[in-house]
Amino acid sequence: MSLEPAVALLQRLDLFTGLDPVRLEVVAFTCERREFAAGAVLFATGEDADCAFLLLEGEGVMLVHDEAEGPKALRLDAGDLVGETALFEPGVRRTTVRAVTPLYTLRIGRDMFQRLLGEFPEMAASVAGRLSDRLAAVGAELEALKARLAGTRRAGQGKEQGGDE
Repeated sequence: MSLEPAVALLQRLDLFTGLDPVRLEVVAFTCERREFAAGAVLFATGEDADCAFLLLEGEGVMLVHDEAEGPKALRLDAGDLVGETALFEPGVRRTTVRAVTPLYTLRIGRDMFQRLLGEFPEMAASVAGRLSDRLAAVGAELEALKARLAGTRRAGQGKEQGGDE
């Protein structure tokens, strides 16, 4: 497989938006290509997380067990990046990802990713900017949720007070 399809998919990812195509070629060239047969597990809940996978071709499914809502499944297609938090810090997998069809991936290891950030300051700056944007968005969502919860509490308290009269 040539580098062009991988580079095109990397360009669409939030983490790599705006990076020079030559830098993205280095990323695509440096990463390991992995193939998974239908039904194979890319990674499982509880395993050490040391890489992310960019799906190049095929379909997968991410399985999550939510204690409150039970098991959930999320369809994955070409262009999806899974396990991305592993690029930034060690941890364990919180999901299981399985191939639904034969799956062709680019394995992006944390060590290689961190090395690239050190070698290409513009890449580090771009990634830092994207992460900052994501954190700001999460902060805004949390503030909106906080405001909604406060409104719900006030409405509940008003009903309790109104019922006593």
